[in-house]
Amino acid sequence: MWTVLITGGSGFIGSHIARALIRVGCNVVIYDVVVNDKLIKDIRSSVAVVQGDVTDNALLAETVKKYGVNAIMHYAALLSAAAEKHPHQGFKVNFEGTWNVFSIAKALGVKAIIFASSAAAYGLNTPEFVREDMYTVPETLYGISKQYGEMLGLWLCRRYNVGFAAFRYGSVIGPGRRDGGFSAYSTLIIQKAAQGENYVVNVPEDTCIPIVYVKDVANLAILALENISKIKSGIYNVAGLTPSPTAREIVDAVKRYVKNVYIEFKPDPTAVEVVKSWPKNMDCSRLRSELNWSPSYSDLNSLIKDFIDEVRVHPEIFYV
Repeated sequence: MWTVLITGGSGFIGSHIARALIRVGCNVVIYDVVVNDKLIKDIRSSVAVVQGDVTDNALLAETVKKYGVNAIMHYAALLSAAAEKHPHQGFKVNFEGTWNVFSIAKALGVKAIIFASSAAAYGLNTPEFVREDMYTVPETLYGISKQYGEMLGLWLCRRYNVGFAAFRYGSVIGPGRRDGGFSAYSTLIIQKAAQGENYVVNVPEDTCIPIVYVKDVANLAILALENISKIKSGIYNVAGLTPSPTAREIVDAVKRYVKNVYIEFKPDPTAVEVVKSWPKNMDCSRLRSELNWSPSYSDLNSLIKDFIDEVRVHPEIFYV
């Protein structure tokens, strides 16, 4: 049986992964610097929770030993804008923290590491369609840290036989994601409508970026863990909808389910400059061929319906 430690485990993606792991019978340890009790309210009694920083090597090691952790899903990070604004803290969390997680895994016999990478590893001004074998030239501290984590994980796998998979996500959307980051519009169009609130979209109507539903992200993490010995490439693009929908298409789809909200486009020049440098679509053929993965939510309408239903049924967890 897997006992899985999730760094950043009470955050948006981490909490959804924790739910999915519990459903398949795994033991779950949430390790987070600030515990978001709201996002784990429904599973709080089913998980162990440790408040700690990934830069705290001693506490991290103690936690792995105490709970008999044999797999780590590393989702703690200082995100792009925050890392650029506070580079010293970004370095400590995203580089030193990742080293701590990986080196402790090696030292204490952890069998598998799942690493949250990002399309930011490709860099800015990428082609509209990206593949994993393309040369990566990240230009932000966040993107550089993701490339570092990928390379460190592959080294750990080769030299010490620790199972490793890194997932380069586009924009992960789903209930409970807060504002922050230029890709958040793809979630907040749906989130705010589900809450009956108006929303101003800060990118042009024709903007499209790779998106994947958070439930698909969680299920993929479990699929990789269950097949960790079969991992070949180690680094995988993850996108759920192909081709990627435009911001206007997301708005139009939302309005089929929510009638009485006003959604307006007012592009922000900074946001426009950033998102236009991102890829529009990602090649996910590695995942299909190596892990036989396909997203359960590959249709925009089914994704939006499930998203809205989750927010409305569980407002105590997912309202933001």
